[in-house]
Amino acid sequence: MKLVLVFRKQRPDAFSIEELFRTIARELRKQIEVIEYEVGQRTDIVRDVRELRALKADVYHVTGDINYLVPLLPRGRTVLTVHDIGHYLVGLSGIKRQIYKWLWLIWPISTATAVTCVSEETQRNICEHLKVPADRLVVIQNCYSPLFQPVAKVFNAVRPTILQVGTKSYKNVNRLARALKGISCQLVLIGKIDLELAAALADAGIDHVNHVNLSHEELVREYVACDMVTFASIGEGFGVPIIEAQAVGRPLVTSDVSPLREVAGPGACLVDPLRVEAIRAGVRHVIDDPAYRADLVAMGLLNAQRFSASSVAERYMGVYKRLLAKDCLKSRICETGGAQ
Repeated sequence: MKLVLVFRKQRPDAFSIEELFRTIARELRKQIEVIEYEVGQRTDIVRDVRELRALKADVYHVTGDINYLVPLLPRGRTVLTVHDIGHYLVGLSGIKRQIYKWLWLIWPISTATAVTCVSEETQRNICEHLKVPADRLVVIQNCYSPLFQPVAKVFNAVRPTILQVGTKSYKNVNRLARALKGISCQLVLIGKIDLELAAALADAGIDHVNHVNLSHEELVREYVACDMVTFASIGEGFGVPIIEAQAVGRPLVTSDVSPLREVAGPGACLVDPLRVEAIRAGVRHVIDDPAYRADLVAMGLLNAQRFSASSVAERYMGVYKRLLAKDCLKSRICETGGAQ
């Protein structure tokens, strides 16, 4: 089997999809041939489609955020992964929302041979808001890179280092900053800090360090160096930092909302992300209660095993094999003129 994983054009502030599927690709290469193809600008679409079709793959897998390519790839051999539809739900309005709905979501989903979602929450949103039948969607959760391994660390309860991965508005870092006001800590922020967030950090008097454009290896080192991880996001398709924190063995505070609570399982302190006092109480509980903290780490390590790269890759292999079996059956029917 020849598989082509189709990636969006690389951006320094967006790489989680690519890291996810490169991790999966390493596992898949133990069984099949895998080609990774990065598209150009949207103005390069004709060239990209021509080059992709020239690869003559058995399966094309559009890995996310470039849905527009799906209708232009070979029918019967294309898989689409949808990570979330948050931009459609809350980021657009009016005619732009309708254009996005049909060209970016419904048309690609309807023309893909198989569609995967990274969480049941994403599946529910697609079914409810786009009226796509649930049996058209396969839920395959994300995995973490094998680079994330347990590393023991003595917790600094006097002045812990708190890691926050992601700084976009829906990551809820403004409320986190207010929640940490007066708590002795250092906040490590991964992602760009805009003027609004900078003002919130300054107003709360938060000692912070900011990193952007980290390599995957550098990101792993930040997880290892921290004492705890916060991820009180108000909207996610999955929430990869949850399982990355658990895989390294760091206590975690995350949101008591879907899909984050399902991904975290029992290995996290769950808080209401819309209440500053709830986030603060969760952080204080982790800092002040060593037994609770140790339980979170132990349960998190167990929970992370559900999201190993090998198990996720096997689920994708199942999708590819079913797609090929369906394509072979269709070819036989065409060759015999429909006779059975």
